[in-house]
Amino acid sequence: MCSIPGLPTPGSEVTVNIKRVNLNPKCDFLELWVNIDITRNHAYEQMKEQIQCPKRKFFGPEAKPGDLCLVCVEDKWHRARVKSVQSDTYEVFLIDQGQPNISCWDALAWGHSENFFLPPELESCILANVLPLKENWPKEATKFLESLPGKTLNGVVQHVLMPDRTILLDIPFVSQKMYTLGAMRKLQVDEFKEVVIECLTLPKENGPVAICNMTPNQSMNVNFDNHYFYPELLCGIYETVHVTEVKDPHNIFCNLQIFSKSLKTQSEVIQHYYKEFSDTRGERPQTCGEPCAAKGNNGKWYRSLLKQNIDMDDEHVEVVHVDVGKTELVPVGCIRYIEREFLKMPVVTYCFSLHGVDNDGTGWTASQNEYLKSLLLNKTFVAKIEKHFQETYTVTLYAWNAECMNNCFIEKSKTVPSAQSEGQQPDVQIEPSLEEQYVHVQKLVNLYVKNLQEERLSSTEDGQDVNGDSVVSVGPGDVTTREDQHLSQNLHDEQVFSVGSTVDVRVSYVEGPQKFWCQRRKNGEGLQQLMGDLQKHYASVHPLPIDRSLCVACNPDDGIWYRSRIVPCHRSVEVDVQFLDFGGIRRVPLGNICPIDQAFLHLEAQAFQCCLVNPKANSWNDSATAEFQMFLAAGDSQHTGFKCTVKDRTFDNEGQPVNVVDLETPSQSACSLLSLVPTDTYDYSTYDIEVGTKENAWITSSETVHHFFCQLNRNCHLFDKMQADVQQLVGMSECSGDLVRLNTLCLVRYADNKWYRGKVVQTSPELKVHFVDYGDTLTVNLSNIQPLPVGASMAKSVPVLAIPLGLFGVPSDVPREVNQWFSNNATGTTVTISVVAKGDGGKLMVELFEGLLNVNVVVREKVANAKKAKNSKDIQSNLEDGSKTATAPDDGFLRGGIAFTLKNQNGNGTCGLDEQELDKPQDTNLAPLTVCEHEKTINRESTKHLIVSLEDLAETPKGIHPEIAEMSPHEKSFVYHTPSISHHKLEEMYASCIVGPSYFWCQFAQTENLNTVCRLTQSVGEEKRDTEVPKTLNPGSPCLALFPNDSQWYRAQVLRRNENTVCILFVDYGNESEVDIKDLRYLSKSLIEHAPQAFLCSLDGFNESQGSWDDQVYEDFYNLLVDKPLMVTVLSAEQHSEILVQEHSVNIQCAETDVNQAMQKYWKPNYSQLETENIQKTSSPQYSYQRTEPNMLHFEIHANKLLYKSPNIPLNKTEVVYASCIVEPHFFWCQFANTEDLNRVVELAQEVGRAEPDPRFSDMFGPGCPCIALFTTDNQWYRALVTSREQDKVHVVFIDYGNESDVDVKNVRPLSGTLQEYTPQAFLCSLNGFDQSEGSWDDDVYDNFYNLLMDKPISVMVSHTGDHPDITLPQHMVEIDCEGVSVNTAMQKYWTPTT
Repeated sequence: MCSIPGLPTPGSEVTVNIKRVNLNPKCDFLELWVNIDITRNHAYEQMKEQIQCPKRKFFGPEAKPGDLCLVCVEDKWHRARVKSVQSDTYEVFLIDQGQPNISCWDALAWGHSENFFLPPELESCILANVLPLKENWPKEATKFLESLPGKTLNGVVQHVLMPDRTILLDIPFVSQKMYTLGAMRKLQVDEFKEVVIECLTLPKENGPVAICNMTPNQSMNVNFDNHYFYPELLCGIYETVHVTEVKDPHNIFCNLQIFSKSLKTQSEVIQHYYKEFSDTRGERPQTCGEPCAAKGNNGKWYRSLLKQNIDMDDEHVEVVHVDVGKTELVPVGCIRYIEREFLKMPVVTYCFSLHGVDNDGTGWTASQNEYLKSLLLNKTFVAKIEKHFQETYTVTLYAWNAECMNNCFIEKSKTVPSAQSEGQQPDVQIEPSLEEQYVHVQKLVNLYVKNLQEERLSSTEDGQDVNGDSVVSVGPGDVTTREDQHLSQNLHDEQVFSVGSTVDVRVSYVEGPQKFWCQRRKNGEGLQQLMGDLQKHYASVHPLPIDRSLCVACNPDDGIWYRSRIVPCHRSVEVDVQFLDFGGIRRVPLGNICPIDQAFLHLEAQAFQCCLVNPKANSWNDSATAEFQMFLAAGDSQHTGFKCTVKDRTFDNEGQPVNVVDLETPSQSACSLLSLVPTDTYDYSTYDIEVGTKENAWITSSETVHHFFCQLNRNCHLFDKMQADVQQLVGMSECSGDLVRLNTLCLVRYADNKWYRGKVVQTSPELKVHFVDYGDTLTVNLSNIQPLPVGASMAKSVPVLAIPLGLFGVPSDVPREVNQWFSNNATGTTVTISVVAKGDGGKLMVELFEGLLNVNVVVREKVANAKKAKNSKDIQSNLEDGSKTATAPDDGFLRGGIAFTLKNQNGNGTCGLDEQELDKPQDTNLAPLTVCEHEKTINRESTKHLIVSLEDLAETPKGIHPEIAEMSPHEKSFVYHTPSISHHKLEEMYASCIVGPSYFWCQFAQTENLNTVCRLTQSVGEEKRDTEVPKTLNPGSPCLALFPNDSQWYRAQVLRRNENTVCILFVDYGNESEVDIKDLRYLSKSLIEHAPQAFLCSLDGFNESQGSWDDQVYEDFYNLLVDKPLMVTVLSAEQHSEILVQEHSVNIQCAETDVNQAMQKYWKPNYSQLETENIQKTSSPQYSYQRTEPNMLHFEIHANKLLYKSPNIPLNKTEVVYASCIVEPHFFWCQFANTEDLNRVVELAQEVGRAEPDPRFSDMFGPGCPCIALFTTDNQWYRALVTSREQDKVHVVFIDYGNESDVDVKNVRPLSGTLQEYTPQAFLCSLNGFDQSEGSWDDDVYDNFYNLLMDKPISVMVSHTGDHPDITLPQHMVEIDCEGVSVNTAMQKYWTPTT
């Protein structure tokens, strides 16, 4: 009952499956990665399936070192722990693989908490009692170690060193073999343990720890300040790499393409730094292996490593430039110390060896190496990591068309003079299966497309690799030069026009109205000259292999060469190309493609893709296409070209920019053709807003957080101009019922008596119109509608001004009250929108900012809190006993969205639909939504359920039991004013802190005073942050307190003082907290003038001296009041008996319910003293020892106050647990998989149990009494519940495990208040669906049920809870799934119904 979770017990025998071996002999120990519990394989497989659906992806670099998360590697999610963060780059440790990994934030996600219950699948172990003898393993030892992965061997766990979680594992089979091979020497057990501990506890200045690959906890503490860090790559994965240096097939240096930008940026910073840097220290690195900065022979500075010691007479020194893998001999004067800033970025350049390429030890010729350089150097490939040995990775390289470069070298090198003997062939030929080839092609094409998209996004930047060469990778096997970038930039910047611009064009290629290409007429001469030069140049050029996406292609249809761009596809014999100057995509053979000469890169691409404006995207038909072709033919016959007016911008399926346009001739426009574009529609536009851009806007209307509308501030002039035109159109047409049809364009009059553009969206049963410039859809009268007159050109031509938006990263199921809160507070507010993605129907998914406030974050918090409040009934059973809430008082924004300033546009810009509507006071029904949203009801009486914060359950507030002392005259002069509350007057309020019917706090629904107090308090608190701490902190003293959960200042009152902390009451909210003394300040007189904004209440008609509340009252009272407007009548007020505030006796109406009347059923009047004594005498007749009546009464009171709380087990929700005690299907105990609380409870129990026993308590331990008892099997103390007693023996059930035992009363101790705060860590269960009154179990069920559940993670769902007849604990009716098997179904065959 006390072992370390997830780790084996020292001295235990284990069967392990070896997964990986560290083959580096320079490490001080032999490290193995093993699966130490092979019986849980199914649980790990189930976990791996579950984490493929993360909780949510990162929205940016939001995690910090130590956080648990998920990381996507090779399209699969893995559990990980964040080790370090550098800008957008994360170094994480893969928990179940035991390896580090480097990723960007967009490859990380948060997982669900249950994803991390299981311990690591692989544990890092040190082979015990042996140490390496040599710097290099003997060949036989290396082969032996390479054969270990996959083997299952027996071993003994000698030690588990905490907190490093280091397992010393003795595997006799391995250690004996390594000793026999002369690779390792033996040590005694204790001596070996001392060596390991010494290595693990080395000070940082002594260098890193001796183990080369650390456990997650160790690796978090390694100091890399004076060394480069080389992250390890995982075998079996694919990485896009760029080749920087080629020496021979076994020494190829590549860096990871994902870090190309970071490498470029760092290189530029290093150049700038060391060009200006003068070595003032007079020293430079001297020792081989020491990091340095070195100036290469090409004049560039690099991060480098000394390959030799520098002696006094040395003029040159050999260095290796770690970011390019190049070794050079440089002058000693070109060596500098490297700044620590340049050591932060990991070295992501690795030494690769081509898999399957072997020379049988005869060496490589110069011609072979030169050919390999021409094949690989300065090009980008996809590398599959096959193996890892010491510092070299064996890889297979693939080009973008899935061609295997390893095979290419093997085949081509046969024709090159070789050092091999004649007729000798390479040992290995790489011939992947068709399935493997398909997988490779899929991965390569996906990477290629991704890189093409990245090229478009970064096309405005000039690229340089770490060598200074002008290259930008666009896909595996492709390298785009700066000239490529120049052409790409022209293509995307020059030929994509702003919305509303008009240019003269000719149509060069047509697929239909939805896809055609245009050329600007002004560039015709230059294009004609270019085409002529192309034909001459490529007429005599043989097709050559291409290494970039831009090329020239010969069209098989006309034999003409065109400048082109390769479109990613799945073919390797043919390729799709887009003709840059004319448009259209054509499939051509690879033989018809040549690299483009830079002489042809100066003229920008001449064709730009268009589509005809049409809001009904799927409405094009054959007749429309034919009419469009006729329109184009007519325009061409006039030889005047077309005027192209850009209405909008978008992107096609390949991510290419598309201009949404209208084409016009001198006589007509394409959009005027009735069969092409319906006339009963407006133009819709997103006004050239792209992903990643920010816009200032104001919210015009809102339905939900997923569907609201805004107008852009930059469109104010359009709005004014269009509105002026609309007002002139009023009265030019009359409305009749016959003219109002679905989708009819119209003018509609709003409540402000102004007219706006609209569109009919419903005609029956009510007439509804959509206000296209605001987004509202409202029911209107027929008299308030006029059809849009013929000739209303401006009203039709201006695109709709309301842009649909949705909040990005917000759950789909948002509660109604949150949507209402957002609508009330957002509408009319000026905001900044940051576009994150584009949704269906042109909707923009955005992050919303009001000043510096991220509204998305606030909404996500509100959604989470609302859901938790809704599930309070399930969560209530887990709330702790003993005191009131420690929840933070909410700030103004969280209370009601007050941080939204609700500014309306006016002046020379946008005006509202209804100024009165936009300026109206905000609905206060939701104002106090989150005052209580973090709180749960507590029982201040016998069971004392504890309020906790649902956002942070770590806080354990203290109860209110102060001994009130007299205040000093100084304190009395600064007491708070009494709240001004009229008696016998109905007031609208909200409950801000709910303990029970006899203790709860209310606030007025009108929050203006509260907001004023909050702002003033925060301002004063910041001014006093550096002032002295109050010296007088007696109970009742007013003060300013910094709440630790949100670091905000609030008004408070001291309840009691401990040594270094003070328990305080937040007078404006009612909740309590224990804060550090250093976080308190004197209260200013300006804050004293404001009365507390919350006041203490109790229900009228319930005198606690005359009765008590039933336990169920606290949950029902909480649910009845929380987050609801209340009508409160104060009847009287008196001083509270424990705290220096007034307590108000109140009547409450909630909706149609009289709360005082509704609570009557939970009130229990006291019995007379005689009745109480009779009940006590008859309740325990089996006790034979003498007991006085006062003792009996004392016991009853004590037992009543120290009842255990119910475990936190939500109904109808799956929980992962273990069966801790199994009797039979109707009686077994389950224990939570997360054992943190259990371990803490066991520690506390030992402390209480070791105290000297008090004989006075021995008579108190009767049935139902909670206690701690000694478990004689392991001589440890555990929490228990007495179920029966005979003389000096008590029978107890250990409530954190479920097992039972007879214990001598001298080995029983009273339960401490701290232990009472923790819920039982095990809960009693019964299989659901088997009523004991309606059947019985076969005898075989007991063994089978035990074997099915024991020592396995099981998924339990509680359907309902009842009371067990024999013990005072609840019993849970459960459905169980164990390793994919429904246990309830499996047990059916053992059940015999009663006939």
